Amino acid sequence: MQAGGLRAAALAGALLIALPLVIIAGMVSVDANNDGVDDYAGGVTGGALRPDAPIPAGFASWVNRAGALCTDITPALLAAQIETESSWNPQARAYNPPERGGDAMGLAQFQQGTWDSWGRDFDGDGDASPFDPEDAIMAMGTLMCDLTRWARAGLGDGSLSGDPLDVALAAYNCGRGCVQAAGGVPASGQARAYPAKVRSKVARYAAVPVVAAGGWTFPLPRGQYAVGSGFGPRGGRLHAGVDLMARKEVPILAAAAGQVILVRCNSSIGCHTDGGINVSGCGWYVDIRHAGGIITRYCHMIRQPSVRAGQQVASGQRIGEVGSTGNSSGPHLHFEVHLNDDRSNAGAVDPIAFLRGVGITP
Repeated sequence: MQAGGLRAAALAGALLIALPLVIIAGMVSVDANNDGVDDYAGGVTGGALRPDAPIPAGFASWVNRAGALCTDITPALLAAQIETESSWNPQARAYNPPERGGDAMGLAQFQQGTWDSWGRDFDGDGDASPFDPEDAIMAMGTLMCDLTRWARAGLGDGSLSGDPLDVALAAYNCGRGCVQAAGGVPASGQARAYPAKVRSKVARYAAVPVVAAGGWTFPLPRGQYAVGSGFGPRGGRLHAGVDLMARKEVPILAAAAGQVILVRCNSSIGCHTDGGINVSGCGWYVDIRHAGGIITRYCHMIRQPSVRAGQQVASGQRIGEVGSTGNSSGPHLHFEVHLNDDRSNAGAVDPIAFLRGVGITP
């Protein structure tokens, strides 16, 4: 964990465990300022550890204890973060020059200055050390609780923007100063990628996968669509989603709670009119990121969507209306699901199979 600059050397030997097709993480509602609005509007990533979580013997009880220090973090989240930091190696060390805070040490990769502020003898064995796994785990949980409080305060006063957990994770990686200077998660570098790396590992540790608060829902109202062209090869390239045929103006719904990360017109002729088969692009579209590194995409909206980038949305919330902008032969919703925070075709999975996996029958 960085007190200042970014880590100079990446740790090797990451624990490789295949992710399941469906990655859903439990969530906890937080309304710290009692304004009637869920501060996360989508919740906290992860939940309790599953009994067979791939954690070295003796560490799980400490991860559970650290993950319960505040409602902003969870044991599964901390476990994913520890894997990202050190691959569960208590003796891990990543070189950093003294001017960048010195080496990152131990399970949670604390630099000495940060350890001096947050580390202590949590297990009472007489030795407070970043190389002591129990001490490191508890220190990580304590610091993450403080960082999430700090992130939400910054979001509240307008000095920071973005998802509060992502902001806190980025600050763990590169320090509060670099996040404050960027006004949120930095636009590039290790700190930019760090939150997604942590989120992508949560499902390895979470107890039986639970549907997020608000649940998953079909992105169009029942009885107002027909399933058309599905996921798979088409014309020599991947059709990365499913086409849901519907009349114009049918409401498009957020498939789950999350944060809008992109609202864009992507059409070779603009989005002021219907597209066609010779027009390129997705037309008016929206990307929403959900817990567990899941991203959903909604294409060909009839007009500018009713949400904006950075906005938190609830499951089933109206985000736009069906149209035919962009590469479209008629009104429909092109719907995509991506895993591991990867919005490219490499991260795309069959949306119908995914929805069935979370208990929704199209």
